[in-house]
Amino acid sequence: MASGSSLNYVLVDSEVKLDQSLRELKSLEPKALLAVDCEGVDLTRIGELTIVAVATENKAFIFDVVKLKKAVFDKGLREILEDKTREKLMFDCRNDSDSLWHQYQVKLTGVLDVQLLEVMKRFGGYGGNHGVVKIRGFKHCLELYTSGGLAVNTKNEGRMLLQRDRNLWKRRPLSDVLLRYCAVDTLELFKLYRNLKGFRGEDLSRLRLASDRYIELFRSKAVRSFDRYENNGFLPLGVIGGGDTGFADTSCSGCRRLFPRNEFGEFQLRYGGQKCRVCTRVR
Repeated sequence: MASGSSLNYVLVDSEVKLDQSLRELKSLEPKALLAVDCEGVDLTRIGELTIVAVATENKAFIFDVVKLKKAVFDKGLREILEDKTREKLMFDCRNDSDSLWHQYQVKLTGVLDVQLLEVMKRFGGYGGNHGVVKIRGFKHCLELYTSGGLAVNTKNEGRMLLQRDRNLWKRRPLSDVLLRYCAVDTLELFKLYRNLKGFRGEDLSRLRLASDRYIELFRSKAVRSFDRYENNGFLPLGVIGGGDTGFADTSCSGCRRLFPRNEFGEFQLRYGGQKCRVCTRVR
């Protein structure tokens, strides 16, 4: 176990540690909030998932998937990640969800995505169904909404290492810098969540619904394109506001997702090449 300043974490890289850590997590009260983050090389269905970090407010468990392989999920982590009643803070869960499902058949549920919460905060709830907003990254949000100077420095240290070696997440042993990086990505989520939230019941329900959609956004695709129309920094506000009404039966020529026909203009529909509002912004 390592601890220092506000960080307290344990690297779970043996079956003994796995059993101990899962017992500790499962002993929590049913309503206790968790935070989850995944790391890996090209963290998508075609990459390699190497780390799953799960934290309580006071301690992060860094599960080493390279060492433990499928056993980390079969022995109990799958049960936690798939439990709808156990709410889990995440920050941009889209690729984490895609990777967990397509590599290990773990169907992530029960997420409260703090990236979406930040959009709700910025736009006074949700801002309606129309329009596109630029989403913010985790480090930027820490800088804006917390006094987490140490956390930001840890993120910067880790990014410098990862820029030099894109395969670093699968090399062993993991450096102390990367372990602290994993701890920050989960432990600091609680602070960020507290500083952003201010919920009425309907707002929390909207965040849950939006997070469910975020979970499925990449995971549900039969084929991913990995192009600029799929990977970009824009979000349609309708994801949070309840979405467009109508039957989704018309494909966007950019991201290939289905939308209600009223997402597109008549000119686009008449001559083909119709693009949803996000792909239009990207173009």
